[in-house]
Amino acid sequence: MEHELIELRKHISSQGILVQDLMTGVCRELEEWKQSNGDNHEAQQDPEISEIQDPLPSERDDEKMIFLEHIDVLLAEHKVEEAIEALDAEEKNSPDLKGSQETSVGEVSQYKSAFLKRKATLEDQLVQIIEQPSVGVQEMKKALYGLIKLGKGPSAHQLLLTSYGLRLQKSIEVLLPSSHVCPKTFSATLSKLVFSIISLTTKESASIFGDNPIYTNRIVQWAEWDIEYFVRLVKENAPSSETVSALRAASICVQASLNYCSMLESQGLKLSKLLLVLLRPYIEEVLELNFRRARRLLFDLVELDESLLFSPHFESLLSAFGTISETIRVDNGMRFMYIVKVSWSMIWLSLKQSILSL
Repeated sequence: MEHELIELRKHISSQGILVQDLMTGVCRELEEWKQSNGDNHEAQQDPEISEIQDPLPSERDDEKMIFLEHIDVLLAEHKVEEAIEALDAEEKNSPDLKGSQETSVGEVSQYKSAFLKRKATLEDQLVQIIEQPSVGVQEMKKALYGLIKLGKGPSAHQLLLTSYGLRLQKSIEVLLPSSHVCPKTFSATLSKLVFSIISLTTKESASIFGDNPIYTNRIVQWAEWDIEYFVRLVKENAPSSETVSALRAASICVQASLNYCSMLESQGLKLSKLLLVLLRPYIEEVLELNFRRARRLLFDLVELDESLLFSPHFESLLSAFGTISETIRVDNGMRFMYIVKVSWSMIWLSLKQSILSL
C-alpha cells in the first residue's frame, strides 16, 4: 500500500510539472503576441492573465517544485538522512531562503514557507525516533546529529537528557522490589545504577555536543536532580532507622556514593558536597536512634542484672560476691557506653573531614 502511494505521488508530481510547462508556454506565446502587435502597455491587464504571469520565471520555479516534491518523497519513505542533506544544501545555496535575491516578496515567502513546513516535518520524524523506548544508541545518536544539523541543538540536548532519564527511571522500577529482600545492599546497588547513568550521559553529551558551557551546565543541573532523587529513594526504602541494618545500610550507602562521586570528578562533575548535605539528616537520624537503642539495651541489662542479683534464689549465693559483681557490672557498662560514643564520634568526624576536603 505504501509503495502504491509513493508511485501515485510521483505520478502527480510529473503531471504538475507538465501543467507548469503548459502555463509557461502560454505565457510566452502571449508575450510574443503582444510584442508582435507593438503593445507595450502593461497597466491594464486581465487579472486572470496576471495570475498566470505571476509565478517565478519558469525554470527556477520548476526547480523549486521538483525539489519540494523530492523532499516529500524522502519524508514519505522516512529517509531522514537524505532529507537532511538535501534541505541543508538547499538552505545554503538558495538565495530565496536567505532573502538576498531581489524578487517578489510573495514569491520568496511562499517558497520559504513550503520549505520550512517540510523542515518541521523532518524535525518531528527525528524526535519520534529519539523518543522510541526501544531505540538503539547509534540510531539515537544519528537522530540527534540530524537535529543539530537542522539548527535544533538545545532541543536535541534536552531530548538526550530526557531519554537517559527515562532509562534510569525504568531501571529503578525494576530494582525497587529488591529493597525488601536485600535492605543492607539496596542503597549501594541503587547508587551504582544512578551514578553509572550520570557518567554515561555526561560522556555522550561531551561526545555529541562538545564542551559548550550551556550544555555542560545543563548536565550539572540534571545530575544534581538525579542525586536528590537518589537520596529520596534511599530514605524511602531504607530499613527502620533504629535498627542495626539501617546503620550498616547507611554506612555502605555513604561509602559507595562517595567513591562514585570521586570517579565523576574526572568528568568535571563535583557532586560530593551536595551528596553529603542531602544525606546528613538521614545519617544523623540513624546514628541518633541507634545510640538511643544501645543505651536502652544497656539499661535493660543493668535492670536484669539487678533483678537476678537480689532475687531470693540467688541472694545467699551471690552475697559474698556482691561488691565484686557490682564493680564489674558498672565497669562493663561504662566501657560499652564509651565504645558507642567513640564510634558515633568517629563516624561524624569522618563525615566532617569529607565535607571539609571538598
